[in-house]
Amino acid sequence: MTRAATYFASALLVAVSLCATVEAQEAVPRQSFRLAGVSLRSALDSLMQWYRVSVIYLDADVAELFVTAECEKCGLEDALDRVLSGHALTWIRTGQQVILVKRPVRAAPPMASISGSVTDRLTGEAVDAANIKLESMEGVDGESLKRWCQPNEYGYYALPRIPRGSYTLEVRAVGYEPFRDTVTVEGGEAWMRDIVVDPAEIRMQEVMVEAARTALVPAEGYARGTFIRAAPTDQNQYILDGVRIYNPTHFGGVLSTFNGDALNEVDVNRNGLPPSYGGRIGGFLDLSMRNGSRQGLAGGAGTGSLGSHIALEGPLGPMTFLVSWRRGYPDPAVPFLESYGTPSPLGTTEVIGKLSARISSSQQVSVSGYAGRDAYSSRTVEPDLQLSNNFSWENRAFSARWAGLVSPSLFLTGSAAYAGYGLDLEHILSGTAAGPQAGRTASDFSIDDISVRAQAEHFYDDRHTLRGGLELAYRKAGGAIQEFSTLLAPVTLADAGSWELAVYLQDQWAILPDVVAGIGVRATSYSGPGGSFSGIDPRFSLAVGLGGDARLYASFSSINQYLHGYRSSGFFLIYPPMFWYPSTDTARPSTAMQASLGIQASPGEGRYVLSAGTFYRVTRNLHGFYLEPASQQPATLNDVLRSGSGYSYGLELEVRKQLGIVRGSISYTLAWAEEQYDEIRGGERFASQFDRRHEVQAALMWTPAEGWGIGALCVLASDDNFETGYTVAPPAATDPTFEGLAAVDVNGGRLPGFQRLEVEFLRTFTVDRFACQASLKLMNAYGLVDPFALDLRTSGGSVTWRARVQDLDFLPLFPSFTLSVRF
Repeated sequence: MTRAATYFASALLVAVSLCATVEAQEAVPRQSFRLAGVSLRSALDSLMQWYRVSVIYLDADVAELFVTAECEKCGLEDALDRVLSGHALTWIRTGQQVILVKRPVRAAPPMASISGSVTDRLTGEAVDAANIKLESMEGVDGESLKRWCQPNEYGYYALPRIPRGSYTLEVRAVGYEPFRDTVTVEGGEAWMRDIVVDPAEIRMQEVMVEAARTALVPAEGYARGTFIRAAPTDQNQYILDGVRIYNPTHFGGVLSTFNGDALNEVDVNRNGLPPSYGGRIGGFLDLSMRNGSRQGLAGGAGTGSLGSHIALEGPLGPMTFLVSWRRGYPDPAVPFLESYGTPSPLGTTEVIGKLSARISSSQQVSVSGYAGRDAYSSRTVEPDLQLSNNFSWENRAFSARWAGLVSPSLFLTGSAAYAGYGLDLEHILSGTAAGPQAGRTASDFSIDDISVRAQAEHFYDDRHTLRGGLELAYRKAGGAIQEFSTLLAPVTLADAGSWELAVYLQDQWAILPDVVAGIGVRATSYSGPGGSFSGIDPRFSLAVGLGGDARLYASFSSINQYLHGYRSSGFFLIYPPMFWYPSTDTARPSTAMQASLGIQASPGEGRYVLSAGTFYRVTRNLHGFYLEPASQQPATLNDVLRSGSGYSYGLELEVRKQLGIVRGSISYTLAWAEEQYDEIRGGERFASQFDRRHEVQAALMWTPAEGWGIGALCVLASDDNFETGYTVAPPAATDPTFEGLAAVDVNGGRLPGFQRLEVEFLRTFTVDRFACQASLKLMNAYGLVDPFALDLRTSGGSVTWRARVQDLDFLPLFPSFTLSVRF
């Protein structure tokens, strides 16, 4: 039956019913029924029988539809409503006839979107640490907030699916004046709105920058880099403008890892790693470089007793540029250090540069480069015997990136990068007592990798932001490390290439207004000469607002590591990692899983920040090295490599005051770091070399008057159960010159306690419109004085030696002076 014929018949029946002379009809009965999964056609047939009515419908409208409904003594109209509930049908009654028709479909009102970028008016840099809110000016039922988001690391934001209406657009960021504007949405628009915010005159900003730089200075002392809890230090990951830098750390920890003049943002993360990060089972430091000023040529320079630096930036046609140079050297202003100990050789050279341009308001491109070189040398002289050690390591990096909005809700990035690392070691033994061992022993290592990366960020709606991407890297490493350098065994790595592919996806889900979860996964695949491996790494994070300024956070992350840093022992334990070796069927990939839980509150209107957190990490296939003193010297590194497990867990407490003329923080960490191997110490757990039971860090900044500042930093770390001294190439047990040291386990020693104290006096002033700063810093010997002492012995015509870590005093304090100027 056609639709037209149906309506005609219905009209005819209506006319007949209106002309009927029957004035009284039998009362319509009331029925009780329960229908469970029956077809709609059968349900309608039952209604016609129960209520003695005719129901007219099209077969196509009720085909393949089913009904689940129940009713207790209900009339016809109520029964029809319940049977048709959930279907796109409604009914019209005309006398004793019921006609089913489709419900009219109302077109949804068109939705609008607003997207763009947030930048600093003075520098043109992206502002990512901002909150963007869109609030309705009508405010239905007291709920005015319609949309909320934060810009990504490039400063881009998106507010999708905005209903018709009038709104207030507000942007707030620490250190910037609030931005407000009114927006009227008619529906269907896709607006591009770039927002420029003005810096606020807040003196706290300088302290925040200094705090970020402090995060890059190792509080570990004698360290290989920034000390991040729950992970071996040499397994941290350094990322500069999207490029992984293998070993940018400097001896002693006096100099910051990178020159702060070139940095924009510093993100230090050890808990809840997002799926976009991988490759190292430690934490990561993600640093972005500044793009350079758009306002005109600017720069700064400084010189002092620890080093000199210079930086220039400004516009270059349609682009901007930034270049920074730094040189670190031993402290010449305190020659009396030589009477206290051997000054640390701070031989560091670093160059950073970047070119960037905005193709349009929604697209930007940049190229950046980094080159750094470090050198260390030491010399030990005994009667008729001397040993010279010369080390140098260098890093090179280059990247090209494009980023832009391709639609109001889709943001894309693409990049290509190169990273290289090289190491040269030289040991020279001379003197009449050296005998046949006299001469030069050299080692070298290099690694080069090329990678490409693509990432998409989709602002689906106000509850979901999807991020996914892929990364493909080709890596080639090679070198020859002598036994004298590794302390255990010689290593030869062929110049063989390996491939590593990673694909990741994450959903940032706003479950409730105060509950945000990050759910993601990272899938990796590795292929090299020694084998092929793959892994799946789930990632999860959760932040829950507890009312006021308090929040609870939790996270879980899993990481697979296919490239391993040589965790040396003895004398070389305290230097940066010498080389990396790939995973093989013997050296299996390491897998770490970490869970964390914490709480944070900001009482006093944000004046204070209180936090407490716990963590637990377990690492499988952790690589350790062990040489049995009674065994013969092995031929390869695989002979001394042992695969085991690592365990790290602890508690961290912190109190931070971030407003006022007196600002600072104090933190306490109680932690354990243990390792376990079947073939070492009978399979029992023992303290890791990086284990520290207690650590206290305190920082203070006081600005008593305009242009004056006094700061202090103190770090106290315990050295429980430290076994003094390390034995290198363990001598025979019968050697009387090293009595009691023959059985020392290379895995048994722990780094000594670390007591660092710095006090700094700052004075800022202006000379002929140039902003100047003078700094007098008082530091104790940690980082300024070489902590090592070498003991050389001859026995039976051979030379053996031992490296000792000297116990440096907390006091005295040594001065260091720096004068800098900005223009």
